Amino acid sequence: MRILAVLVLAPALFAASGCMSTFSGLGDGPRQVTVNTEPTGALLAIDGAGECETPCRVKLDGPRKARLAKAGFVTRTITLTPDRRSLTVPMELAAATDDVDSVALPSLD
Repeated sequence: MRILAVLVLAPALFAASGCMSTFSGLGDGPRQVTVNTEPTGALLAIDGAGECETPCRVKLDGPRKARLAKAGFVTRTITLTPDRRSLTVPMELAAATDDVDSVALPSLD
């Protein structure tokens, strides 16, 4: 697992121990939420402030928009809330394209 430390206008602090991230906002204190994906290894970005690789834990003070992205899969946008202890998000395989120009393909002879 890895963490990229990014400081943006959105209040965020990425801890150096494991994949624990803190996102402050409104509320009575941060609560830890574990985010999993099926399959694992998606990049989780919260409010565009930084990334961690799933599975990872984040601390939330309030609802946050999150983006999950993994090569070969459809990017997901979800809302994370501090009232859940954990969340598993299924990632959908990206569909192969049918827009191949058969004229441009090389001959296999």
